[in-house]
Amino acid sequence: MIYSIERCTRLSSTNDWLKARAQSGAPEGTVIIAEEQTAGRGRLGRSWVSPKGGAWFSILLKPPIPVEQASCISILIAVSLAKALQEQWGIPVGVKWPNDLYVRDKKLGGILIELSSYAHKIEWLIAGIGINVNNEPPTETRVPATSLSREVGKAIALEEFFDVALTAIARDYERFLSEGFEFVHQEWSKLSVLPPRIEVESGTERFDADVLGLSPSGKLIVRVGESIRELISEEVTICQLQPS
Repeated sequence: MIYSIERCTRLSSTNDWLKARAQSGAPEGTVIIAEEQTAGRGRLGRSWVSPKGGAWFSILLKPPIPVEQASCISILIAVSLAKALQEQWGIPVGVKWPNDLYVRDKKLGGILIELSSYAHKIEWLIAGIGINVNNEPPTETRVPATSLSREVGKAIALEEFFDVALTAIARDYERFLSEGFEFVHQEWSKLSVLPPRIEVESGTERFDADVLGLSPSGKLIVRVGESIRELISEEVTICQLQPS
């Protein structure tokens, strides 16, 4: 995949900007990077604090896959970034299904997927990525946050970060298109920070579940009592990690 990268000083949302470009026919590999976002958002409509010093960017992809497999892309990117950051800076980055990056028990960043589909096929998909790099991690959040520079102990050159991140994503995306999701699932199993038992919130329902793995479409397979369920990322929140 060949990237076409555009940079902005300030945007409301890199996803919104790229969505307009996608609707106008922008090619796969179009990337927008913003120094800061004024209206960044995460999954389930949550706000995302995006000051200068962080890595706030969106990538336009056009994978020839059914819309039901869109979650695979979020997991793929999370796995790619976790591996790349581990290799480059030697910190223990893990993945929390479906879209978050953690260092130990603190959130480092996340991924938001938005897409357009036709006849159950993806027309285009935007992966919005937010990583705390040199910015002060937000404090008024649902879970504690950290930054790459805080974990490494020094400032990180953003150009180096983007080179590492975009190279890793392109490599694994191409592999996914040729090999499918299985290698991603295997890597996710090594990087997942989910314990064997979790607490889940889905609408007004709240329940404990045993984690069994991922489905071929990226759903989280769990056991609830005597039944097996597949959780859809757009509908649930893992609100508490239960000790094993």
